[in-house]
Amino acid sequence: MDLATADGRTVHEQVAIIAQEPARWPMTAAVNVRVGRLDRRDPSDEAWHTAIRESGADEVLNGLQRKGDTVLSKLFREGQDLSGGQWQRLGVARGIYRDAAIFDEPTAALDAKAEARVFAGLQHAAGTRGDRAQRTTLLVTHRLANVRHADRILVLDGGRIIESGTHDELIRNGGLYHELFTIQASAYENCQVGAADQEHSKDR
Repeated sequence: MDLATADGRTVHEQVAIIAQEPARWPMTAAVNVRVGRLDRRDPSDEAWHTAIRESGADEVLNGLQRKGDTVLSKLFREGQDLSGGQWQRLGVARGIYRDAAIFDEPTAALDAKAEARVFAGLQHAAGTRGDRAQRTTLLVTHRLANVRHADRILVLDGGRIIESGTHDELIRNGGLYHELFTIQASAYENCQVGAADQEHSKDR
């Protein structure tokens, strides 16, 4: 559908943008998630708990003195601030709670374990109805390991789409995606080999 012909309000309701540097609102942790869609009816807090769990933000809240009631700003009495990675998790939770999302490098400040949990949560949050996803998620990233299970991968170069397909299709094509994925994969392999060599040296 040409968005120029669509009602702006309904388009806005279907989109949420979670940036690499999410907004850091000086409100409670709970409201920092709900602000994604303040008018959402969630009387049992089921949607809120789902967003917290699937984003990994539950670990963040569990470490706060007053859990979800903690004000996330040290400018307030008993307020606490978060690390960059913790704010990213809340930002992802905000997008899941809004139930529509474009993610721009949303896990740049997360370690590998936390990142894997976030992407598993995003896949689950997209949901399916029959053979169709209930929500379209656009993920912008340079970490190609994150997109292996995407339904469709678009490769941009110089502002233009030069490749499109699944991970397996793009690997078989041997183009830019194959080149970049191989470079990133080899870096991980070299790290693993180096770590194994160090352990072997310790054994000797």
